[in-house]
Formats: sequence, structure tokens, C-alpha cells
Amino acid sequence: MSRLSLKPRYWYAAEFYDEAFGDELRSYSPIKVNNVIPKGGRKFHLDFYHANYPSGVQNKGYDLQTIERNKHFIFAQSLGNSPRLLLIYPIRFDWLNQHFNLDTRSDLAVHEWLNLNV
Repeated sequence: MSRLSLKPRYWYAAEFYDEAFGDELRSYSPIKVNNVIPKGGRKFHLDFYHANYPSGVQNKGYDLQTIERNKHFIFAQSLGNSPRLLLIYPIRFDWLNQHFNLDTRSDLAVHEWLNLNV
């Protein structure tokens, strides 16, 4: 069975889970992977662009440990950073429309659209 692998310069849907979000418990964001550095033992460092974060502090780097990884998603726990849990999966236009009220009807692929509009 193949498993989802994160590719540099590629966009993904991300859900961040943390008690700091209060009643909402999670936050959503398109993320663009800059780099993934394997650390061994299901651990890795993820450098990425966090599109739904304030301007000037959108470049992030988290040390993570994989909890579950399959062909559809990667679910990981933070090793010291907040948020505590991160779910990453392929991004789609319907996901952008649902979480950000965007009208993303386009002939472009979702990754091309994000590169032009984010």
C-alpha cells in the first residue's frame, strides 16, 4: 500500500488541533511544503508556508512525530510546538470553498490557483 508523501513546493490541506483554539478545537489552512527532513523513528521536521496565518510570520517549522500515515493523510503530533496535532491531506477546491468561502471555479489545477492567488 502506498502512503502519502509530502512534496516540496506542493500545497496541502491542513488541520491544526489544539486546546488553544477554544471551542473550535481546530484551525484550517492551506500549507505549501518547503522542506521535509526525516529524523528517524517516525519523526520529521516540516518547513512550510502557513497561508492562514498573519503576514510576516507565515513561514513555519515544526518537529513532528507521525501517529498515522496512509495513502489519504498524515496525522502527526508536535514535539514541542503548538498546535499539538496536525492532519495533512491533499487539497481540493471544494475544501477551499468550504473553509474559506472562496469562489475558486477555475480551469487551473488547485496547486496552480494557490500559487497565483496566495
